[in-house]
Amino acid sequence: MKPKLLLAVLCCFTICAMLGGLVLSRKSQGPRTHARVFQVRGEIRALELADKTIRIAHDEIPGYMPAMTMPLAVKDLSLLKNLSAGDSVAFELSVTDNDSWISRITKIEPEGPAKVAAASSDSTATADTSGELRNGELVPDFDLVDQNGKSLRLSNFHGKMVVLTFIYTRCPLPNFCPLMSKNFESLQQRLQKAFPGKFQLLSVSIDPRFDKPEVLKDYATRYNADEKSWSFATGSEDQINFVASLFGLVHEPESGLISHNLRTALISPDGHLLHLWKSNVWTPFEVQRMIGDELPDLKGVAAR
Repeated sequence: MKPKLLLAVLCCFTICAMLGGLVLSRKSQGPRTHARVFQVRGEIRALELADKTIRIAHDEIPGYMPAMTMPLAVKDLSLLKNLSAGDSVAFELSVTDNDSWISRITKIEPEGPAKVAAASSDSTATADTSGELRNGELVPDFDLVDQNGKSLRLSNFHGKMVVLTFIYTRCPLPNFCPLMSKNFESLQQRLQKAFPGKFQLLSVSIDPRFDKPEVLKDYATRYNADEKSWSFATGSEDQINFVASLFGLVHEPESGLISHNLRTALISPDGHLLHLWKSNVWTPFEVQRMIGDELPDLKGVAAR
């Protein structure tokens, strides 16, 4: 082959390799999502640094969320330097399809005694969690209603590992209820392959006035829930409050939505609490691994 022709061939191969690498790199990064950015004012109620969240009573966010009190994620904790509970702040809330976080925050001077519309109601920050179960304790049986309107009790799942979380279908923050449901969708796929017939997922709604069985049934289809292994439950307010209190889930209706924290529990086949996640940072892989570690020690538990 002539030198010039050989050089041209080599150049062609080099360019193709570079283009191919660029395409693979872009694919590995996944689809890019653009964040919507909202400018908001509010009052800090609590700094929860361990969970990388800040509880803020904020003004209405037009077109997105009414005035209410919510724990919001802060990825960069340095933003919270020199801030404390009671400070009035202006902050930037960034929201994508899968996440939301405070991307900028600044302390401001208060504008008067009624600084924030949501400031008058923050019962979730001081709710009594003294009844919260500890790891190893027996979870009391409870009675709810599933997405088909049928009675559902925790004891129905005796002999199976149970993963329980709390959601409500109108939740606007992508890294709260929608993330819990997306995680459960992934977890369902993992556990069906690894431990078929040995687990049950349970999503309990904290919005019983709106989340009737038919609403939950429709919501379940969004996440490809298999009714054999994933149930959605509602009940009376007293019933929901009882279940929520067992796991330290605090919630309060506010401005048409619900202010709440996050709880996801792993319950053994004999009904004991194995682990309680108190944020949204758990992963389906983590839960699957924990179930795999526990199942060998619990093979002797028989279903009723």
